[in-house]
Amino acid sequence: MLRVEKTTLGTFGEPELAGLINSRGWKSVLPDALDDQRLLLISDQLRDLLAGKGWDTNRGPGSAALPISLLLLSKAGVKRQGKGLNVEMGTLHEAMTLLSVTVDREIVSRMLHREDGTIGSELMESLRLLAQSNSEPVLPPCTA
Repeated sequence: MLRVEKTTLGTFGEPELAGLINSRGWKSVLPDALDDQRLLLISDQLRDLLAGKGWDTNRGPGSAALPISLLLLSKAGVKRQGKGLNVEMGTLHEAMTLLSVTVDREIVSRMLHREDGTIGSELMESLRLLAQSNSEPVLPPCTA
C-alpha cells in the first residue's frame, strides 16, 4: 500500500535545486514547500548520506541533500568563512539529521492528511539553535 517506485520519481540533484531556488527563492527548499516527488527524493538522499553511502552516479549529477543542508544552515546563521561556511562535521551531521526527521514528518503528515503548518519554521528555529551553539566558543573544563 505505501510503496513508491523510486524510478518513477525522476531526479533531484544540484541542477534541479539551483533551478528551484532561482525561480522561487531559498524557502522553496523547506520540507513543507517541496512537492511530493522532491520530498521523497530528498528523504532518500538524506538516508543515504546519514548511512554513509556514497552517491551513485547512475542517479544523476549530485545529490540535493547536502547543498540544501548547507543552505539552510547558512540561513540559520552559521558563520561564513570566505566563500564557504565555518561548520563542523558534527554540526552538519546534526543538521542533516534534523532535516531528515523533518522531511519524514512532512511525508507522514501528507499521507495522513494532517496539516501541521509549522514544519518549516520549527526546522529553521532548531537550525538557528544549532548554529548558535556551533558559534559559541568551546571552553576547557573547569579544574577546581
